[in-house]
Amino acid sequence: MALFSRKRTPCDTDPATPKPDAAQLADLSELYLRAINALFMFITDFALDIKEIGADRFKAEVDQLKTDFNAQLKSVHLDRRFQAGCRDVSAFIERQKRYIGDREQELRDIIDLLTMAMTSLNSDNKTFYRRVFDQSEKIEQISRLDDIKKIKVALQEEVNQMKSLVSAKETADAAQIDQLSSQVSELKNELQKVRQRSETDGLTGVLNRQAFDAVLADLVSRREVTGKRFSLLLLDLDNFKGINDTYGHLTGDRVLVAFAQKCKGMLRGDDIIARYGGEEFAILLPGASLRNSVKKGRQICEAIAGTRYAIDEGAPGDYLNVTVSVGVSTLRKGDTPVKLIDRADRALYHAKGTGKNKVVSEKQI
Repeated sequence: MALFSRKRTPCDTDPATPKPDAAQLADLSELYLRAINALFMFITDFALDIKEIGADRFKAEVDQLKTDFNAQLKSVHLDRRFQAGCRDVSAFIERQKRYIGDREQELRDIIDLLTMAMTSLNSDNKTFYRRVFDQSEKIEQISRLDDIKKIKVALQEEVNQMKSLVSAKETADAAQIDQLSSQVSELKNELQKVRQRSETDGLTGVLNRQAFDAVLADLVSRREVTGKRFSLLLLDLDNFKGINDTYGHLTGDRVLVAFAQKCKGMLRGDDIIARYGGEEFAILLPGASLRNSVKKGRQICEAIAGTRYAIDEGAPGDYLNVTVSVGVSTLRKGDTPVKLIDRADRALYHAKGTGKNKVVSEKQI
């Protein structure tokens, strides 16, 4: 059955049933379009930024699928395109599930290794205590000898054996402790890497959308206690789709990486930058007023506009220029993350619609 095959409705069978007018149909079309675009966004956000499973390629394919849909292709072609897209999404979900399962198994193996080491250590301790007990019994038997000289010689021999036993135990324990420490360190490092991968955008190396949402929510909740203000910059590279269409996605990816690194170099130590989605980025400026945040946005705009980006790494001298539009908002009393983002997004939309390559604050809309 076609994905968008038309089903019969009461309007088809009952001529008396009023049919929706053009305005209602337009509203319904707009609602469906927004819902499907939201679905595209959710699919993209679902994908973890992991290079090993081709997350960047998958997100680019979803983005292209979204573009095809919004371009209003003929229904039969759109149906085929969506069928192929569904297969791609399903295949990626399976790759991601397998990758996460493999990483979980690696961690389980390390935990099993540590458990076995602890069990072995406990067994070694039992053996050691058994041997100490046996030595104590021998010493007790020696104490019953009548000949003082024999007692002295026998005790000296047992004392030497006891020293040797304790020394060997200390050496074995030290080796096991070193091994356990090394394994625990490996486990901590692996867990840290997994955490970093889950919070980092696989292409640009900055925070991903999921991590950004968590940081923003934390800052908003802390604001209620500490009273510390902060501002939000939403940045969108101008005409970025044209770069991908003209020069290819590899060049577009290099522009995104260079843009993110350029922005990072202009931020303070406690400022936070994240890839918000596609060619859109978000910057949080703790402690910054709206005025200073607008100033920072303008500095970024000027720096990006003054930077040239290589079209082809293998062809020096071939460059392109890009610009960025910025929307700025600052946290108000009673704000939620959604309200703060909405004001910055509307300011960004205004900047894009009034010439691009500019900064617009929430006070200007």
